[in-house]
Amino acid sequence: MNTPGKVYRLLNVLSLDVALGAVCCAAWFAKGFQVQLRPYAYLALGLTVWIIYTADHLLDASKITREASTYRHRFHQKRFKILLTIILLAVIVDFTLLFFIRLKILYAGLGLFSIVILYLLVNRWLSFAKEIVIALVYSCGVLLPAFSLKQTSLSMSDTLWVASFFLTTLINLILFSVYDAHSDQADGSNSFVLTFGEVFTRKILNGFFILQAVLIGTLVYKAMLPVSVVLFLMNATLLVLFLNQLFFRQFDRYRLYGDVIFLFPVVLLYVG
Repeated sequence: MNTPGKVYRLLNVLSLDVALGAVCCAAWFAKGFQVQLRPYAYLALGLTVWIIYTADHLLDASKITREASTYRHRFHQKRFKILLTIILLAVIVDFTLLFFIRLKILYAGLGLFSIVILYLLVNRWLSFAKEIVIALVYSCGVLLPAFSLKQTSLSMSDTLWVASFFLTTLINLILFSVYDAHSDQADGSNSFVLTFGEVFTRKILNGFFILQAVLIGTLVYKAMLPVSVVLFLMNATLLVLFLNQLFFRQFDRYRLYGDVIFLFPVVLLYVG
């Protein structure tokens, strides 16, 4: 793997690309909803997403009594104390940022934060629901800043956009569970595919891709072409990962390509 690839792999393992993707998607919704977000809101969102994902990885790593099967969990096992210290510092910074965020966003964010805390406490018992809950929390977190400031209710086109984005996130997570099935089983972790089996999970993903095609096609019909193009590219990438698992399983390519799709909306921010 070349140097840029190694750097991005490190960013991916540290979930920094996921945090950046959340910020890009939040800016995407802010532009679509025609609201202006302050830099503090973006920084708080990015930090919060990073804290949640890293805390989740540390919790998973702590439950594994031997060396973890995946590079991601081994990384968090070996650097557990350092990452935990950084999380605590990030929480302090995140809390400080709350004083600069508009009250509408703050109140909605505190409600979502309560749900996140509950998730972290009960995640080991969620089984198949884990991917659904994470997709819901991530989507709500990305949508929350712009939605809190939106002056009007969601239109039908907006609702389809939000539904398609949530479904994209859910497909991403369930697809990852397919790739991680053997390591999750070895490490004693729960996932959608371990609960329902790979055959049924593949059928579910096939159905989700078909539903996604319908949603994106409807958005095109509703004259939401720029949004439709981004969603199409995101889901086309996931479909390629779904159909070429042998190639993308090597060097954990599926994680690199699967997480980078949430950076795609940044194209729409500068085009059109």
